[in-house]
Amino acid sequence: MNVLFRSQDYDYHTLLKVAEMAGLAGIIGFHPAGDDYLLTFPDDENTEQTVADYKARLRGLENNIWNF
Repeated sequence: MNVLFRSQDYDYHTLLKVAEMAGLAGIIGFHPAGDDYLLTFPDDENTEQTVADYKARLRGLENNIWNF
């Protein structure tokens, strides 16, 4: 499954940090898509849940950074 993230919303290092936090470093593929980033998640029976968990962690990190 491919998910596009806009560079206006997240930078590469934030996306990579969340992958590390979720234990997905080396499992998720990171690809440039113009100025944006295309993340490739492995296709299996849990792909949708993995993507949802990744997005939730990304929002959680964003909230932790901006709520101080």
